[in-house]
Amino acid sequence: LNGIELLSRLQKDEDLRHIPIAMLTSRGAQRHQQEAAKLGARGYFIKPYQDEVLLDAAQRMIKGEQLFGSSNS
Repeated sequence: LNGIELLSRLQKDEDLRHIPIAMLTSRGAQRHQQEAAKLGARGYFIKPYQDEVLLDAAQRMIKGEQLFGSSNS
């Protein structure tokens, strides 16, 4: 089960689909980012990452912000 498969399963579950999800992955291709966005991911981070950036993004996501389109997604 990879991250995209998990995200797909979460989005199909009415009880879980409201949970904000960000992908943290080594896959940086645009098609992977687009697929994650299509499945409802609010952010997409490519390894390696900076701790401060990830923590800031997590706080913003908890507040409801969509991170796709930012320089870090």
